[in-house]
Amino acid sequence: MMIELLFYAVFLSQIFLLSIYYPKKIIERNLYVLNTYPAAKYPKLYLNSYFADPEKAIKRGLRRFAVMNGIIAIFGLGILASMAVSGYLPSTIKENENLIFVMFFFALQMVPHLLSELSTWRWYKLMREARAETIRTADLKPRLLFDFISPVYVALAVSLYVGWLVFYIYIHREATPWAWNQYVSIFTITAVNLLFVFTVFRFLRGQKIDPYQASQDRQKHIGAVIKSHVYGSIGMSLFLILMELVNVYHLDKFEPVFLGGFLQVMAVVGLGTMLRSINVKDIDFSVYKEA
Repeated sequence: MMIELLFYAVFLSQIFLLSIYYPKKIIERNLYVLNTYPAAKYPKLYLNSYFADPEKAIKRGLRRFAVMNGIIAIFGLGILASMAVSGYLPSTIKENENLIFVMFFFALQMVPHLLSELSTWRWYKLMREARAETIRTADLKPRLLFDFISPVYVALAVSLYVGWLVFYIYIHREATPWAWNQYVSIFTITAVNLLFVFTVFRFLRGQKIDPYQASQDRQKHIGAVIKSHVYGSIGMSLFLILMELVNVYHLDKFEPVFLGGFLQVMAVVGLGTMLRSINVKDIDFSVYKEA
């Protein structure tokens, strides 16, 4: 019974965090910008070659974002209700090979956020294309990784990845030849970490995403991205080690609870870090005024 209650609590928390709380925060941030820094006074912020009325386009996008998250939240509550009514025991999720549905719902929750990120990336791309100036500016001081995060966290991330890899190989040493999914596990986790490294490198060395962004705001943005990726790598490695221990000690009944908890921690580390690190009220919007 305890496992069932834990699962319901974790799943409800996941619905609230990813489909209600964070979407509400994101919408509030965007509406604050729209209401405080309108296009009439800050035209560069809305410089866009695609939309005739950028402000209306943003509001329309926010409404879609809210509706999508609302539908997903209702869908999640419906899943819990159907489980309760049918008597389906969450403790049997792993046994019934339904663990993939926990991941599926998380992926579904992330769809609006990913679409929002893609929309933002496209917005800034169009801003760069519409920008009249051709002169580029650059910071004279090179951006270094350890200007944004302590070497301790980077070393911890690398050590935990190596530790997980060694532990995984050791645990599965007798399962020879390995099944395809074991190779896929190593390849996937390694690829994700390499993607983290690539993303961090791009933010350190790449061009400005927002062509008008103030230097200090860009520094904050880069720092938030780096921290979220390094912390994410640490959390992922710890979770993978935990899952191996769950399998070793036959604690499969708790795996859905651990998985749900981990997914929320990753959301807090990733999305939460970005929202906490960049306070919209501290951003220098004067750069978006007409010169």
